Amino acid sequence: MLILPHCHWHTNFINYVAKSISIVILVGQFALYAFPAEQVAFEFSDVSDAIYVSYWYKNKVSNQKTLLYIMVAAQREQYLSGAGLVDINVDAFESVSINVVRKSFSFCAVLRNLVNK
Repeated sequence: MLILPHCHWHTNFINYVAKSISIVILVGQFALYAFPAEQVAFEFSDVSDAIYVSYWYKNKVSNQKTLLYIMVAAQREQYLSGAGLVDINVDAFESVSINVVRKSFSFCAVLRNLVNK
């Protein structure tokens, strides 16, 4: 049985790996929300097209007005939002994931420098 001595380098390496895995999991969780949310937003434009080709103008006037309102509303860009603070889509995923990784490693570097002093 091989017993590794407890060394400072080994502990630091394990801590960095654990922190890196945590960051990857955090970014992955956001991706699990961002990509399906982008697909839902994309499908909204299909709703408008489907109503347009459905002979909506052959219905009663009250139904025409309702369908016209739905067509106009579906043409606006629709996004799911997180707590009303940020839109959840691929663009937000890219900016958040890059910022989270950059700031996390910067924070770790600052902490490492403070601990080593």
